[in-house]
Amino acid sequence: MASSKRNSPPDGKSRHASLAAEDDEFVYAVCEQFFHCMMEGQAPNATETKRRRGPAPAIVDWLVRERGRNDITREKIYPLIWQAFKRGFLLLKAPTKLKLRDRLVEKYALESHLASNDGAADSARQLVVVNVSGPTASRNVGAVAADEIIKLIHRVDAEKRAKAVAEGGDPNQVRVHLGFGAGYAAMEVANRLAERADARTPKLTLHAITPGGFYIAKQEMNPTLYFNYFNKAGLDVECVGLFSTPVVATEDFERLKQNPSLHRCFEKRDEIDILFTSLATADDKDGLFRQYFEYLLGENLVDENELKTLEAQGWVGDILFQPYSATGALTPKPYRAVSLFTFDELAEFSRRPGKHVVVIGGPCGACGAPKTNALRPLFANEQTRLWTQLIIDRDAALALLDEDAASDD
Repeated sequence: MASSKRNSPPDGKSRHASLAAEDDEFVYAVCEQFFHCMMEGQAPNATETKRRRGPAPAIVDWLVRERGRNDITREKIYPLIWQAFKRGFLLLKAPTKLKLRDRLVEKYALESHLASNDGAADSARQLVVVNVSGPTASRNVGAVAADEIIKLIHRVDAEKRAKAVAEGGDPNQVRVHLGFGAGYAAMEVANRLAERADARTPKLTLHAITPGGFYIAKQEMNPTLYFNYFNKAGLDVECVGLFSTPVVATEDFERLKQNPSLHRCFEKRDEIDILFTSLATADDKDGLFRQYFEYLLGENLVDENELKTLEAQGWVGDILFQPYSATGALTPKPYRAVSLFTFDELAEFSRRPGKHVVVIGGPCGACGAPKTNALRPLFANEQTRLWTQLIIDRDAALALLDEDAASDD
């Protein structure tokens, strides 16, 4: 039977498989030249011929002239750009909305909160409104949060090294301790952090803050699984897992903390420098706390009125598997969450010098539902402002301002 182009893979993977073996330097050089040629082609003084040809032919000519590579055709240029993307050479950074951030600071009187968290009035880094909306908003908010955490990692490392030198210690033994919450947003942040990490990244110790998941469901939300993202060459990483069920009978919690698998985790929690987590609204069907209690209800392990009781108490959201209202933490019965921090302890932790709590407030990663109701107490109530860095999306900011998109200038 005669061969036909129709028998070839439509995405051309087999034709360009050899490009995966190209050296990083070469792939990056092609990518850099690609964007340089694109900019030249769009310049006001560009010739019409250059505009029509596009960057690919120019790069082929450049490769022959500068690299002696006559094996790279125009058809291979775009697969090489894809290689650059896969290797992490391209980094999209979502824009931020400073005017919305400033209006939030004014409406909720956040000036003193922003100035007191770490001794510097740098509110632009502590409250960030990401100028995105729609289906990709959650991912983009998480990416910006990860980029802020990268800055914090290097900042904390520098501070701890300076302190070690001043006290006569060894700065090379310094480690930056990260605490991970559970959920879609935290998982995406951990993934981007690992993608950006390289040999220049300080030594890291990763702590799981909650067990995440529950029994046969949502196990992919277990923060200890995020540790695998950091299993790459050039990184010095230690891990402190938290292996437990997500909830325990309230009267058994103190005894559980003495379990050999858990007590060291609780002892080490004060070593955490940067903690990041997401939150969920009470009415979000994808929220892990709600899903877990509905699971318990289905197994007849909790009273059918428990969630209704929480709702009657003003439940608006949960963080680290712990529900809260507009005024503070709520205590579900007969179980409580297993977490290194209670809601109130997390608020206290965020006020300690040198500690950072990064809350990711983008829309639900599964359904896109806004988190306005869960976010409002973190703005409006001084007692529930348990964050030092808070990253939210544009639509949430407008909702918190009680405005619509038409008023966004």
